[in-house]
Amino acid sequence: MKNYLISSYRKAIKVIQSSLNQDHIEASRNYINNFFVNYSTNSKSKYSFLKVREADNMVAQMYGRLYNILEKKEKELK
Repeated sequence: MKNYLISSYRKAIKVIQSSLNQDHIEASRNYINNFFVNYSTNSKSKYSFLKVREADNMVAQMYGRLYNILEKKEKELK
């Protein structure tokens, strides 16, 4: 799984970097969220009305970095 994780992370960075307008930014945001959903699991929360996901530390850090890259790209396009 680790090889797929790193490959998916690199792909997400490429998706973000290729963004040219706000529509691309939103598509990148969806890609990042799908990345997180794919590499996390449903939490066994007592609050069943909330969608809570659990991820290991590495996935959570990658997710955070991807959002930082996306924010920088979005500012660059404005």
